[in-house]
Amino acid sequence: MEEIQQRRGPARPRRISELRMGDERVRVVGLVVDKRDAEFTLDDGSGRLTVIFDDPAIAEGVEVGCKVRVFGAPLLVSGASELHADIVQRLDKLDLNLYREVREEAERLERELGR
Repeated sequence: MEEIQQRRGPARPRRISELRMGDERVRVVGLVVDKRDAEFTLDDGSGRLTVIFDDPAIAEGVEVGCKVRVFGAPLLVSGASELHADIVQRLDKLDLNLYREVREEAERLERELGR
């Protein structure tokens, strides 16, 4: 019998400061500033966020100082925001400052166009 896979919704790009608990899936880009067994702390310049994961293979090769993009579901645990990750991608060659500038410019243009 053929296995049916559910398709996930798109992950909305968010800054940590913009995370909403109503978001089903998000993607956040930032710098890993702390790492433990099943979690790490991500800083994107707008705030810090604890990223948790069930499978250690998801964050294999991710260390403090790595630039990453994380896809997952926002959670509210004990009054603090967390992100339950299902995908973590290293972005070693990404210039975070240039990424932020481009993203801000794109958002400005979208506002001007009334989207």
